[in-house]
Amino acid sequence: MKSFIAHWRDRLKKRKLLSEHKRLSDLNKKLVFTQSGRKIPSFAQLRYIFVMFSERELWFMRIFLAVFFIVLIVFGGRYYFRNTEAVAVSGGDYKEAVVGAPQYVNPILSQTSDVDTDLSRLIFSSLFAYNDKQELVADLVTSHAMSDDQKTYTFYLRQDVKWHDGVPFTANDVVFTLLNIQDPAFKSPLAPSLKGVAVNKIDDFTFNMVLKEPFAPFLSGLTFGILPEHLWVNILPENSTLAELNLKPIGTGRFEFDTLVKDKSGNVKSYVLKRNDDYYGDTSYLDTVTFSFFPDILSAVDALRVKDVQGLGFISQEDKKFLEEKKVNLNFHSLRLPQYAAIFFNQKKSDVLNDLAVRQALALSFDRQSIVDQALGGAGEVIYSPILPGYLGHNPEGEKWSLDAERARKILDAAGWVLLEGEEVRHKGDTQLHFTITTVDQAEYLTALRILQESWKQIGIAVDFNIITANEIQSKVIKPRDYEALLFGEIVGTDPDPYPFWHSTQAKHPGLNLAVFSNDDMDQLLEEARQTTDAEQRRVKYLHFQNILAEELPAILLYNPLYSYAVTSEVKGVESTYITVPADRFNNIHKWYIKTDRRWR
Repeated sequence: MKSFIAHWRDRLKKRKLLSEHKRLSDLNKKLVFTQSGRKIPSFAQLRYIFVMFSERELWFMRIFLAVFFIVLIVFGGRYYFRNTEAVAVSGGDYKEAVVGAPQYVNPILSQTSDVDTDLSRLIFSSLFAYNDKQELVADLVTSHAMSDDQKTYTFYLRQDVKWHDGVPFTANDVVFTLLNIQDPAFKSPLAPSLKGVAVNKIDDFTFNMVLKEPFAPFLSGLTFGILPEHLWVNILPENSTLAELNLKPIGTGRFEFDTLVKDKSGNVKSYVLKRNDDYYGDTSYLDTVTFSFFPDILSAVDALRVKDVQGLGFISQEDKKFLEEKKVNLNFHSLRLPQYAAIFFNQKKSDVLNDLAVRQALALSFDRQSIVDQALGGAGEVIYSPILPGYLGHNPEGEKWSLDAERARKILDAAGWVLLEGEEVRHKGDTQLHFTITTVDQAEYLTALRILQESWKQIGIAVDFNIITANEIQSKVIKPRDYEALLFGEIVGTDPDPYPFWHSTQAKHPGLNLAVFSNDDMDQLLEEARQTTDAEQRRVKYLHFQNILAEELPAILLYNPLYSYAVTSEVKGVESTYITVPADRFNNIHKWYIKTDRRWR
């Protein structure tokens, strides 16, 4: 009986629910049908509009809505992108591969190392600097004045500059830096450029420099970074190379030192700089710049290939071709450097090379253009003089020791270097015509060496190679001048002044006279040329200087290369067109960016 009653109770409940549902459905329809055409339906009414559609009508409605939203997105997107533009915004981390390792991230010690110069350029500020058009502009200086006799320069400094540790920058820092450059105990490569210059502080933001004689390119030489006196003052100059500040520096530049990582052997593997948000000028968009150090160019190129890094500080034409074949998404920048590659003869280390006839024969027996084509992929220009084309004093009509192998053989024969039948190497008495060339482990130099070796073999001269890593070339070879011949490059700067590279006072470290050459007449010409502001007088003296080099042949000039570097396409704003040293690629780094946002035009 109970079961029967429960059954009918459930049926009554269901009937009641169905009746209620029908009543609500009728009310909903009534709401839709009674909506006035002059009124906009309410949201509550629109909720029930699909109740009135058949299944087919619903299907068409879905298609219509899908097409509508697709068209809206496409045309809306086109309108948005046509009326907005991408703009750089702060953020992003740039990572660059560099061959070598830092040793002295110190602007008055770094001149002999591209790695140190790269880092110093970003960390330190200078009195003057070159912009991305290679125009000399004021940096830490606001203005300057020169006396009528062109010997006294007065400089007025910015008053809004702080060191990365928050200490204000003053004239004390400038005077301290200049005096330390002049101190022999500091062993700065910059010392010759400030020889005999008096430095005087006038007030906290004014100082002057007094020259013994007028010096035409004086201001262009004041582009080195300034050291913080408050941190270096208690470090003895003779201990300067041992200071921790050489690896963990404090500067005033756009970027400041953050961290470094060493391997188990103590070698620096990476070096991180972070943006200086208190910089007095235009700050960078990039948050950080990281340098990853590699022992050779092959490993650096491979890091770029697998995208471990976004840039490579120097890239040969051979490596450029390799990366293009691998379809790595890169932008390549090729710029002409005021630089030359040459074979420097250390006559003090080799009796064979002390013979002028041998040096003449060497210069006559190879094709420079072949080296440019094969070693540089054509990205360079044959030269015969250290005064480069376009520079004051360049002499296109000077003596050219260009290819003439037959003349080379006659010169050697006349000098007593005999090549007997069946032999491959000439000799004079018991001395074979043989020497060793040292160079750095870079593709262009190795290719050049192979061409030279084969060419010289044809006239009976034997050559061995001594290949040194980029990490060791300075300390083990250049500093002690430990080579018979050196295939290497020198960067001469924006002014043609050859004094730092050829005057006899620069024959020992830290000088840059890599030929260890000494000639009294040439010394006098170089001294007089840098003292006159008369361009014509300088030009004439440089012509005489080149004549002496052509007669004595302390070195064989080879080529003026194009400097090429690569960055991935995600890095924008890299637009430098002129550089003096490789570090100049960072002259416009404040314009580099990775992240963007869109702004209405």
